[in-house]
Amino acid sequence: MTSSIQFGTLRTDGATARLFGTSSGIDTDRLIDALVQAKRLPAVRLESRIARNEAKVAALRELSGLLARIRDAVAGLRNPPGVFGVKENVFEAKDVFLSANTATAPNALLAASAAPEAEPSAYSLVIERLATAHKLASDSVASGTVTLADAFNGGVDFRGQFALGLAGGASATVTVDGAMDIYDLEAAIDAVSTTTGVEASVLKVADDDFRLLLAAKETGKAIQFTAISGTNVPDLVGLTTGGAASRKHELQAAQTAKLAIDGVTVERSSNLVDDVIRGVKLNLFKADPSTTVTVEVQRSASRVKDAITELVDAVNAFRDFVERHRQVSENGEVPENAVLFGNATLRSAAATLGDELARSVAGLPAGSLAHLADIGVTLDSANRLVVDEAALEDALLTRFDDVRRLFEFSFAASSADLRVYGRTNALADTSFTVDIVDADGDGAIESATIDGVAADVRGGRIVGRAGTAYEGLELLWVGRGSTSITVNATQGIGDRLYNALRAMLDEQRGALPREIAQLTADNDRYEVDIEKIDERVERFRQSLIDKFAALERTLSMLNVLLGQVRAQIEAFSGKSD
Repeated sequence: MTSSIQFGTLRTDGATARLFGTSSGIDTDRLIDALVQAKRLPAVRLESRIARNEAKVAALRELSGLLARIRDAVAGLRNPPGVFGVKENVFEAKDVFLSANTATAPNALLAASAAPEAEPSAYSLVIERLATAHKLASDSVASGTVTLADAFNGGVDFRGQFALGLAGGASATVTVDGAMDIYDLEAAIDAVSTTTGVEASVLKVADDDFRLLLAAKETGKAIQFTAISGTNVPDLVGLTTGGAASRKHELQAAQTAKLAIDGVTVERSSNLVDDVIRGVKLNLFKADPSTTVTVEVQRSASRVKDAITELVDAVNAFRDFVERHRQVSENGEVPENAVLFGNATLRSAAATLGDELARSVAGLPAGSLAHLADIGVTLDSANRLVVDEAALEDALLTRFDDVRRLFEFSFAASSADLRVYGRTNALADTSFTVDIVDADGDGAIESATIDGVAADVRGGRIVGRAGTAYEGLELLWVGRGSTSITVNATQGIGDRLYNALRAMLDEQRGALPREIAQLTADNDRYEVDIEKIDERVERFRQSLIDKFAALERTLSMLNVLLGQVRAQIEAFSGKSD
């Protein structure tokens, strides 16, 4: 756009100077601005659309975040599929409780934790001894700077190599000569500590008493020396004696941890024991053979309660958002901040969540917990979810499995070779028979049907076809040979809610991301249109400037001619007088 500068009636446009309003008396600038603004009205309307769209996009992104929060809250309640699903399933989370048969606090003896795969049970445990790390000292030297030759070999120079390592582990070669001092020996050993698992340090006992200390990085494993060539350095400096056959100054022996679990004695090289009870990790702090600690592994009702409470809070945050965008003032006007008033995506999301939360879980045995209200989660007068904590805690303590069936996708098959790979809310039948044809028994499925309905076979997966009662169901078969497998499943509120939200938020096909993308694309197109309009408006403005400047020049010339005519008339009139 051409820059313009004006001083009084003088305007410069680029390199061109023009006089305005001097002859016509017209306020040319104001007139041009008014005409330009009228010409630019289409761009102004597009700018208003952009502003409205930007407000909608911001609101839709807030909505997306609220729905994602609900999806994440319910994710662990739905029995996540796949190999690692058990680790994410809050119903599989475990708590560990410790108690002792003496006045000793069990937490002073050990700490325990349980992974999801741990089985609920109780174990009696006695810690008979702790694992300790091997520690050795050398003979004393009078100074940290005296050479090893002077300190240990009567001043005679020497050179030797020895292998250093831990029992059962890797070793490395350490090379020592008589010109080194005790600190040099420490550095040589530490240089290979990553390989050997042995760390060195120098202890100053007194001004005339320095000793080399060696410590194993791992408990339960002895430090080992093997002379390779030259002088037997470990014997020379007093780490070993008798040709490295024994330790001369053993500060602490390498010792394994020893414990009895349900009366069975177990030894481990470390005080961190995680391979005795499946899924249970024990961290031993102190030995106490007179105290029996009971380690009780239980399902974590508290984790489930927290997950359900978070789901309620997330749903209520979403409903607050919906109410904000449904507001209508007393005079029937929609507030400016209700930018999604009447929005189809918002209406659909609200309706879907309402339906899924109110749904009764089908296929459960009589007397099961089939509604959220059955565990104390109900709607109040403001259409918000509220939790009766006493009712929820009672359900978790007395009917834990019923609570999980209320939320989870449960699957029971007559063969362990058939597993669920994936499912959607399109699944309409949850009790069926899967017939697999593998005539040659090579594990490659030739064909499969679900209750007589043909299914697609994709490698080891059996996929329910679209338009059938098994749409969205994907089963994984890892067996061999033709077989017939009966299946009974239930699809809980948590699973259906997660599937619905995942579909809404899907980046490729979800209604919410698609609407955000469409509004963003519209704004990009409007920006291009505005740029084109502004280019036309600028040409129009320049045209007006040129026309008014020409008008001023013409009027100015006419005024000059008129003045000349008047002057001549006046001159003629004077002569005639």
